[in-house]
Amino acid sequence: MSITAHVRTPVIAVIAVAGLLTLAGCTPAEGPDADSGSPAMSPTTSETGSATPDAAADEPDATVDALAERDAFIAEQQQPVGQPSLTAKTPAQQELVTQQRAHLEENGGQWSEQAETVTLALALDACETSILNGHSIDTASFRTHVVSSPLIQSLAVDDASREGAVSIMVFGTRFLCPDDAPQWEQAWTDAGGQY
Repeated sequence: MSITAHVRTPVIAVIAVAGLLTLAGCTPAEGPDADSGSPAMSPTTSETGSATPDAAADEPDATVDALAERDAFIAEQQQPVGQPSLTAKTPAQQELVTQQRAHLEENGGQWSEQAETVTLALALDACETSILNGHSIDTASFRTHVVSSPLIQSLAVDDASREGAVSIMVFGTRFLCPDDAPQWEQAWTDAGGQY
């Protein structure tokens, strides 16, 4: 299966994901990173430690650099802390939302504020994980992210909804962290739905 076909989310999964977001709700980031400017959706890497830095990141300077890069990325994304919903702010976010919305509507779905929030939150979270992993995503770090992400877990009531959330996440990296997207796509392909 081609990556392009593989990354497009089934309509039913997007509808399920958007519906689940309404039920699960988005919570503001809490804990030590709550004041650091992280997105309104609590990122998995800050809350759960899903980032699995490489050996270089074990050194204090590498960790400080990764955290500084993460903070700069979060600031560039312009998503206010503590907001229950996200809206596209940057040109890259707007393009992601435009394409995901078009895909959903072409397949009979209806776009909503929740769908936009989910789309942005999943992509932002993946990009933050890339940064904290030293821009090195392999199958193991991909699987760790998927199974430890509170956002993905809150949306995944079954295999189809989990795959839908993962699909949106991977697709979103093409826009918000395009240099890391090929690694996410390859890891997703290699994982083959086994998380």
